[in-house]
Amino acid sequence: MQQKEIIHKAGDMSYELLISPKAVDNLEIDIGTGNREGFVYFHQKFGMPYTFLLKKSIESGHFLFVSISGNNKLIGFARFEKLEEHTEKEIKGKMKVVTPSLFLLRSMEVHSSFRNCGIGRVLFSTAVHYLKGNVLTIPDNQEAARFFRKKLGFSEVAGPVGSNVQTYEGHLMLTYPKAVALWHEIAKKYPRIVYPELVDLYESLKFHHSMGKQISCNDVCRFEMLLAECDGMLSDAMQKDMKRLIAELRKGVSCNT
Repeated sequence: MQQKEIIHKAGDMSYELLISPKAVDNLEIDIGTGNREGFVYFHQKFGMPYTFLLKKSIESGHFLFVSISGNNKLIGFARFEKLEEHTEKEIKGKMKVVTPSLFLLRSMEVHSSFRNCGIGRVLFSTAVHYLKGNVLTIPDNQEAARFFRKKLGFSEVAGPVGSNVQTYEGHLMLTYPKAVALWHEIAKKYPRIVYPELVDLYESLKFHHSMGKQISCNDVCRFEMLLAECDGMLSDAMQKDMKRLIAELRKGVSCNT
């Protein structure tokens, strides 16, 4: 059985969907105690071992997304429960989604030493782009509510939600179109976190080019490949500047393509 699915790679950071509880056994999980950085919320509030929490989430049928650094070091996780399947309707001979799937974000936590640097937002946006549905959550406190509203685009639930027309009082919701577009917004805002190899190579080539240094054909080809893989996810200004740099580099580099 497949244990995990890698959704996105960013340097030594990997964003994955864990499919099998056995995948949790491979994780290095730091527990924050005293002066030690790590995961603290569920340990302090419920005394719950994180390995148990993550395994039970998968066993319960929840979607468990993780960000992992280096040799399986857990950096963050987000747990989603599917509340409703999407509904389809035939329109002009084609089946189209009329009501998106509905998910509940049950919890999300980032390693204490990696907070406030965008990794949590990248993890969340990766997850909701994969799920492609409406997402509900119940913030634990006002600080969490502000984060969901200002950083992730959630808003108050205005009325009945989903095909079951249920009222979710006290919830915030990120609607399907916003959820899919969020990945693009995060990539534009945090290009170095989402595409570190591309940005590092871009800055290196730009510097060497400005200094009149020789640049290899392999570096130019790799730059073009990495940019193509972004598929228009960067800001228009950055993407335009990268394409301009490629055009300038191509003038001074002879490649057998």
